[in-house]
Amino acid sequence: MIDISSKFLDINNFQRAWQKVADNRGCAGVDGETIDSFARNQTVNIYQLLNAVANGSYQTLPCKQVIIPKKNGTQRELKIPTVRDRIVQQALLNVLYPLMEEKFSPVSFAYRPNLSYINAVEKIADWRDMGYFWVLDADIVKFFDNIDHYRLLQEVRSHIDNVGILCLIKSWISVGVLTQEGLILPLKGIPQGAVISPILANIYLHEFDELVSATDLKLVRYADDFLVLSCSQERILEAKLEIINLLDSMGLMLNTEKTQITNFERGFRFLGHGFLENAIFPVDANQVKLKSGIEDKQGKKQGKNSGKKKVQKNLYPTRRQA
Repeated sequence: MIDISSKFLDINNFQRAWQKVADNRGCAGVDGETIDSFARNQTVNIYQLLNAVANGSYQTLPCKQVIIPKKNGTQRELKIPTVRDRIVQQALLNVLYPLMEEKFSPVSFAYRPNLSYINAVEKIADWRDMGYFWVLDADIVKFFDNIDHYRLLQEVRSHIDNVGILCLIKSWISVGVLTQEGLILPLKGIPQGAVISPILANIYLHEFDELVSATDLKLVRYADDFLVLSCSQERILEAKLEIINLLDSMGLMLNTEKTQITNFERGFRFLGHGFLENAIFPVDANQVKLKSGIEDKQGKKQGKNSGKKKVQKNLYPTRRQA
């Protein structure tokens, strides 16, 4: 374990954190303080914020609830911390990233420097070309909302040897959200919209990445969306039960509506791309998903034929074709 407090509580680090938060803009939190109002006296504000964290007088404020409508008619809830809380979180993130990047598994592609969903798509193509033809296309039910606080803090503690930083993280995930009905304090979950949440999500699933990678299966994970790949149908059926049990031990569940067993012949959609035989192509988010189930023989034939009509071009051909 590493004590990162000296790097965290450095004025240059807090200045970099402020600049990052300022560049991202974003709305005010529950205290009404905007980026512009903080900037008007930024030098003094940064020093005062650093000193408050260092001497223990810093107090986390509740998040502001922001409801975002989605194209499918549902809503997404964001929980926005105050500007000052975002600066402190970014300051910690600045020192956490280098530490955790040395430890995170190569199967994880979301919320990481120099990686994107395109890298995940390319890795899927690599495994396909190596014979991993059967796929468990999986999604976790309300992942951010179901993260167990105690388990998360235990995972963080295994990497960071600092009580003060652990207390900060605990305050950020448990402070609650201010809604029209009043303050809601969560029993579990981390706020989507908080600067620190993405890396905490990856820390929470780090053990999952390692355990699956230690088997004969192949894993490609992008946040709470992931594929498990195998060379045989029999093995992928076994894998589904193993994944269900593993997630259950972490307080998480598979989303049955968004989880399927399929293969490249029948096609599927993942990270905004359609996968069909040797072709990978962008698909519109409003199009019908390339869904299939191994029990549905008729659906297999229809899905295969309809999928072929959607192929625009082969972005990631097999090496034999390249």
